[in-house]
Amino acid sequence: MSPVEGECARVNESSHLPPSCDSALLASILALAPLSVIGWDSSNRIVIWNAEAERMLGWVASDVLGKSAPFPMVEMADGDRPREITRSTRVGGIAQLSVQLQHISHDAASAAIVEIGTDLGDRKRLERQVVQGVKLDAVSRLAGGIAHDFNNILAAIKCSCELLSESLEPDDARTVDVRAISDASARAAELTRRLLAFTRQQVLLPHTVDLNAVARDAESMLIGITGDGVALTLDLTSEQIHVRADSTQIEQALIHLVVNSRESTPAGGRITLSTGMGPLERDPTGGEVPIIAASYGWLTVGDTGRGIPRELHGRIFEPFFTTKERGTGTGLGLSAVFGIVKQSGGYIFVQSEVGRGASFTIYLPLVAAPAKPPRVVHYERTSSGSTPTILLVEDETTLRGLMRRILERSGYTVLEAAHGAQALEKCELHEGAIDLVVSDIEMPTMGGREMAQRMRMLRPNSQLLFVSGFTDDEAMRQGIVSTGSAYLQKPFAPALLVAKIAEMLKAPVGKLELPAL
Repeated sequence: MSPVEGECARVNESSHLPPSCDSALLASILALAPLSVIGWDSSNRIVIWNAEAERMLGWVASDVLGKSAPFPMVEMADGDRPREITRSTRVGGIAQLSVQLQHISHDAASAAIVEIGTDLGDRKRLERQVVQGVKLDAVSRLAGGIAHDFNNILAAIKCSCELLSESLEPDDARTVDVRAISDASARAAELTRRLLAFTRQQVLLPHTVDLNAVARDAESMLIGITGDGVALTLDLTSEQIHVRADSTQIEQALIHLVVNSRESTPAGGRITLSTGMGPLERDPTGGEVPIIAASYGWLTVGDTGRGIPRELHGRIFEPFFTTKERGTGTGLGLSAVFGIVKQSGGYIFVQSEVGRGASFTIYLPLVAAPAKPPRVVHYERTSSGSTPTILLVEDETTLRGLMRRILERSGYTVLEAAHGAQALEKCELHEGAIDLVVSDIEMPTMGGREMAQRMRMLRPNSQLLFVSGFTDDEAMRQGIVSTGSAYLQKPFAPALLVAKIAEMLKAPVGKLELPAL
């Protein structure tokens, strides 16, 4: 009789099991149980070791039965309740368990203890993912609000710089100062743009793209980024990998990843850009992921650099978190990649160990066939021969005043409103035509989306140009920003605003279609 069968026999004798439930049946039950079952006799030798205990801890029954355990036994306590423990495995790993102990014999001579264990590894990983997701979402909301307000300020700075430059002579020494302010605002705008990428509040124009084509198109630029000391190689699958995404943003994500790899890879190292496709059931780090597509296309940037300590893997996508020396990095590159991928409906995972390089893999759902090219929207001129009238809707007072000055200097008649409700009042009171409405999207009292819906009834022929520091996924789903010809991202140069308006007012006849709210 084996030790397992012997112990089962003792359990059977002291239980109220029916006679037909013999030790062989109990041994089969133990073998099939989804819990680890480990039993010790009165000499602290292992007498029960089931298949789940082998799966969790690595030792097979022949390694441990009849011997002292290769790990400390949990001490028995009165009224023993489940407790969480960690235990070393045979291969040197760590198992996280919830265990409960129970005496299974009544007499001291055959006293035995059984430990029932549940593997907590998957649950703990899911808990960490939930906590990380909640934390990133909170940071995302905060960063998005800051970026929106900051873009309004930057737009005012850029407009002021351009107006001031126009009033100065070319040889005026103050021109240098104005240029320095303008350059600084441009750098700040780039940081804000990366924040918006992380928060998933930037404007994407998705279409069907081939990941291989994106990688090949970006190759020469990426080689320029890596420089002479680090080799960049492409290992692309021969099949087309069609995904729905904004190719410009995916290229931007590639740039950030390659820059990150280059900065951690010493001279003589290499960076590999590879692609492929297949199912995604678990993330490469062992956690669960919700399956939203049958198959995914993937794109990996791997390097032979220093690697990333495992304890930092959970923080590397946080904005402003960086392992670089102070003053050498903003900590926004990887967070921007994270935002681009999430806004595109995908996943990004990192695998890295210190001294063994790092590998970042982007997964995007495959689509069956290329989508149609983005729809070109045409607009209808509502007045002919007269000075075009523009309704300017902007809640930021300073920026609204600067935009009005710019538009009036460009020959337009300008009406002002601080929010959507005021804009509707202006439409009702103004007797002439309103050729174009230039409006922010996020405003107090009434935002641009609701205003646009109502304005369609009042001024069906008026065109709309939305300007904003950010837009959200809801606006994208409603289709308000369905084409770049009706949207302008803040901060913008005054010349770009004027050019966009001129383009719209000279466009062929057609109407801008607005979605129902």
